[in-house]
Amino acid sequence: MGKFVWIGLAIWAAATGLLRLAGGHWLSGEDPARLSVLFAATAVAIALPVAGLARGLPTREGALRAVVVVVLPGILLDAESVLWFRRVFPNLPESAGRPFASLLLWAYGVALLTGLLASRARRYPGPA
Repeated sequence: MGKFVWIGLAIWAAATGLLRLAGGHWLSGEDPARLSVLFAATAVAIALPVAGLARGLPTREGALRAVVVVVLPGILLDAESVLWFRRVFPNLPESAGRPFASLLLWAYGVALLTGLLASRARRYPGPA
């Protein structure tokens, strides 16, 4: 499971860096259409790899654990990034704070739900 912690940390660092660099364009709360596109793109960008991860593990329990372990570092670290929003994301306007927090909840919810659904969709051999 340690490998999945590192995967989660790497994803969190990459996403935080991307939002720090280009988040101001996408997280402006003034354009609902742009936010809708961002939320949809985020769902697809998260659901596909998480489904692949969950389906690639031999047991449903292992798949669920792996998804939780991948998501957990980001949840814990993003609690701090929301708290210290102005310092962590100095290039984002103050008005981006609420859409940012909403995007985080959305992203982690999509990841967990995808892991749950993908692990349920696995085909298990029936009794012989």
